[in-house]
Amino acid sequence: MHYLLGLLLVSIPLSGWAQVPQQFELVYRFTFNGQYVGNVTDRFQRLGSQQYQLTSVAKPDGKLSLLLPTLTLISKGLFKPKEIVPTSYRQVRSNAPQKAAQATLDWSRNLLTHQYKGKTEEEALPSGTQDALSQLYVFSIMEKLPDRLEMPVTNGRQLLTYQYEKFPAMPITTPLGTFETVEYRRIAGPDENAISVWVAPALHHLPLRIRVKENSGVFEQQLIGMNYRAT
Repeated sequence: MHYLLGLLLVSIPLSGWAQVPQQFELVYRFTFNGQYVGNVTDRFQRLGSQQYQLTSVAKPDGKLSLLLPTLTLISKGLFKPKEIVPTSYRQVRSNAPQKAAQATLDWSRNLLTHQYKGKTEEEALPSGTQDALSQLYVFSIMEKLPDRLEMPVTNGRQLLTYQYEKFPAMPITTPLGTFETVEYRRIAGPDENAISVWVAPALHHLPLRIRVKENSGVFEQQLIGMNYRAT
């Protein structure tokens, strides 16, 4: 855990993005049903004037690393002051690379291609489509948070519709300090995962806490470290 202490907040302006950041790194404590599992590290890097790569690596800690795989998500595309435009997405577990789920978003042809378990499927690409990773960061480019938010989301296997509703939330205390938050809850159907994302206005609406409730249990991430570089 000592290396996490070196990832604490450094010189972050507290208003909205003055410009698209060059890079940032967020480190989360990851739990399942309240039990510590490991850490999740999200890294954003700007490639050139508009292109980006966003990665998320969930790595079990200690003996759990012998039992559980590392999960890696990779989103690539265009990052603009008011828009995230993913062009590819990949999700892979370290113990099953042959079962990687991939999506290609071809905006020139409005074509979405999914590749999973050796199968390739194509369908129309709706405007505003995000992937399972980039959708967590759309809040960070908003000057004003909406009461409701709806967007198509690809998870590499299929296209889903995510609807979020805004709720007031209590302050959240982290190693970086205590922050006021806004909670967005997914309006989920009976067979859909319930998702809540707490964003911090003082940290560019970046996700401070993420909770996903599945049939198997509740997964939760809470921010414990951050590095940020504007240029």
